[in-house]
Amino acid sequence: MNAQIGILRSEIADLPNAALANRTDDGWSVNDIVGHMCDASHIVHKRVDMMIKLEEPQLHGYDPDALAQARNANAARLEDLLSEYAAQRAATVAMLADLVHWNWARPGRHPKLGRISIRQQVELWLEHEDEHLAQIRSLKDAAAVAH
Repeated sequence: MNAQIGILRSEIADLPNAALANRTDDGWSVNDIVGHMCDASHIVHKRVDMMIKLEEPQLHGYDPDALAQARNANAARLEDLLSEYAAQRAATVAMLADLVHWNWARPGRHPKLGRISIRQQVELWLEHEDEHLAQIRSLKDAAAVAH
């Protein structure tokens, strides 16, 4: 989990300016993607915190498009988004590091998936981030071909 921020930074480090302006088929830029990763990290942190402190809490859903619109990541500096992401991720990793083995099985009620454990929530989060890293790589590849 600690490696993810380094991977993200290395993928973005040598992005040409053209790639920063490019958009995915869904219309998302690199800033939009990183902003979304920040939002998702905040939500996962809150969910896991609830799962640690409460008995099988209801985990709230979210509308990623509404969050993206409210954030307006394209108006932000990419470095600020990366710093926010790194800080949130460090806080979540520290919280998870304090769990004893059996605590990873503590459940919550996901709005779409039903009953899930902390371990499953973290695995879903990591898979979700891998999908967004693939989006960034695709934008990077498209920019390389264009030049």
